[in-house]
Amino acid sequence: MQRTFAIIKPDAYAAGHQGAILARIQQEGLRLVALKTLHLSPAQARGFYHVH
Repeated sequence: MQRTFAIIKPDAYAAGHQGAILARIQQEGLRLVALKTLHLSPAQARGFYHVH
């Protein structure tokens, strides 16, 4: 089994698109096994994007 990590970017979240994005992921045949909402500080976001 493969696992994939997805992140919904702040502009899409602020526009209220998270439900549609999650629905599309499921429509494409992927199964959500965990869901977590976080608010990253600018420093945390920089660290995340530096690694990925």
